Amino acid sequence: MSWSTSKALTDPAIRKPMAFPSEFRVQLKEIPVEITLRLCNRVHSSTVIVRQSHIISVPGLDAQAQAGAISQFVCAYNAATAKGMKPEASWLKQNPEFR
Repeated sequence: MSWSTSKALTDPAIRKPMAFPSEFRVQLKEIPVEITLRLCNRVHSSTVIVRQSHIISVPGLDAQAQAGAISQFVCAYNAATAKGMKPEASWLKQNPEFR
């Protein structure tokens, strides 16, 4: 029997196999914290999963402005600075589920 990655990933012992095609690292202007966004594909599926190293949480800003995986950072940051708020590293909360 010849071995292949595809066969190994379909073995009954394997659960939730994922491919890791893209990773992005960004910083928001004036906040010196690196944010990592990973785009993962479930193997044998077209499902894409976004894993992010941080979640943005700006005090006094409504949740609607914080929607969307990538755009939430920019949207929340721009909304807060438009209100005259000074950017703070404390806005970025470490995501405990990020691996």
